[in-house]
Amino acid sequence: MKSRKKWVNDLACTFSYNGKTKRCFAKDMNRMKLRLPDAVYRAFYLQTTMIMDDLSQISNSEWHGVLNTLCGKRIQYRIIDRKDRIKEAARLLGQIGGQAGRGKKKVRGDSNYYQLLRLKGLEKRRKKHA
Repeated sequence: MKSRKKWVNDLACTFSYNGKTKRCFAKDMNRMKLRLPDAVYRAFYLQTTMIMDDLSQISNSEWHGVLNTLCGKRIQYRIIDRKDRIKEAARLLGQIGGQAGRGKKKVRGDSNYYQLLRLKGLEKRRKKHA
């Protein structure tokens, strides 16, 4: 029996300072409290601590916050729960390509399936360059 690969790091954090954006990952929020300040120090040589009171929950799988460094600078960050996002994307793609019958439509999905994939890729590239 083939075992399923378990997510090692369920949380992904994107933080930015002076126009540069970096990422770090952690298994849970307690580990994120330790990982985020280390990642900020490695990227920008700024010392900080993560205080959970500054964290605001945007949705079930997304949180936004601001880190204050010891020298008074502010670093904005966003934490997402990758596990929930992947489930949602798989659910949406499953609805599109899950038609009954035989042939190419059954195996690969119809033109709407590829159109949605192109649009999602385009949105991802736009966010990356914005």
